[in-house]
Amino acid sequence: MRPGAAALLGLTLAALSLSFHPAATEPYSPPVDPSALDNAQALGPFLTTLADLEGGRRNTPIHILQIGDSHTAGDNISGGLRARLQARFGEGGRGVMAPGVPYPALSQRQINVTVSDGWRVEASFPTGYGRFGLSGFRLTSMADGATVGLTADPEARFDRFAFCAQGGPGAGSLGVDTGEVHETIDLNAPAQGTICWSADLAAPASQATLTARGGGPVSLLSYATFRRQPGIAWSALGVVGARLSDFAQRDSAMMASELAAYPPDLIILAFGTNDGFDSDVDIAAYEQLVRQQIRRLKDLAPGAAVLVMGPPDASRTRPDIKLDGIQNKGFDCAPLTDAERADYDQLVEARSPVLARWFEPPNLGPVREAQRRAAIAEGAAFWDWSARMGGPCSSHVLSRPEQDLMRGDHIHFRSEGGDWIAGLLTADLMGAYSARAGGN
Repeated sequence: MRPGAAALLGLTLAALSLSFHPAATEPYSPPVDPSALDNAQALGPFLTTLADLEGGRRNTPIHILQIGDSHTAGDNISGGLRARLQARFGEGGRGVMAPGVPYPALSQRQINVTVSDGWRVEASFPTGYGRFGLSGFRLTSMADGATVGLTADPEARFDRFAFCAQGGPGAGSLGVDTGEVHETIDLNAPAQGTICWSADLAAPASQATLTARGGGPVSLLSYATFRRQPGIAWSALGVVGARLSDFAQRDSAMMASELAAYPPDLIILAFGTNDGFDSDVDIAAYEQLVRQQIRRLKDLAPGAAVLVMGPPDASRTRPDIKLDGIQNKGFDCAPLTDAERADYDQLVEARSPVLARWFEPPNLGPVREAQRRAAIAEGAAFWDWSARMGGPCSSHVLSRPEQDLMRGDHIHFRSEGGDWIAGLLTADLMGAYSARAGGN
């Protein structure tokens, strides 16, 4: 694990496991230009599909696929976006999900997942061994008869169910039961590869069960629920602690099979927070990495628009100061000065009192700007999440008791904070939609 990754991963797991917090009583208004969507014309094909759907010229769901880190994994922001767009454009399904329950106490909206004994969760980060697809996870059976059950909320009932799994020599089979469909899919194959399967149901279902059979191991990569009707499906695939370099290691052949099984109309790439907290980022190399991943997604999903979601404003204190409400009690926030940025390592080593405050990590802003440049160069849109929430030190303002939209780590959003962010991005997307012919 990279230096500092364990601490950040621990904070993230804690953030995902905490329960809903009461909403703030004084709504926060970001003191910035409300438009933070750069190169919105790159979203043209996606916006056209929205107009076709709303105008009755499309009778299948629009699929939005969000891939990212812990901000995506918690499904707070993506859940708020899904709810808002489905309220306007119709229910298109819950979309693609990581298999099983990758993190303890993780709650994904609209679908409840139960996993029996007899499965092993394998993650692309921090372990990174083996091959991974879109979700960054594998759920591998260790016992015949192990099950995964999905129960949909009433608004998320589905009439199309699909999954992708690893096939290969000695692989077992996977039983699928939706109440209407009872099938067993053989995953044993002469060579390693990805096997995707789907079924259209005559009537909407609320439950599906997957059962490992056949004696050999079964490795699930992802599964999805959709409605075969006009509407929005918003998939959220996040890995806690992940950086863009971790996503770059995921297997392109696996992702190609999954993207063919669950074709997206818009892909949102939402990394950067963990990259920006690293102390040794080569910004020029990082910009090239962003460009490479945008190109890879466009190659793997031709016709899908790409939106890069820049990292939010986030703050830290001097690394040796405990965030215990004692050592950091009463800290204010101020961006690093040019002199502090130039001498940052020496100030940290000397435990300088000038860093006894909240401030944005030195590399977070450069990472964000590298993403912006890469997105525009590669024909993708860029959403400046930091600017939209208020710019430097807005994470500090949002973590104060009178707002309480962010947690005390100044990195992660509470449930109502994630929903607030969802409202901001929805407003910007709908602003771009309204600006095009056919939007209203």
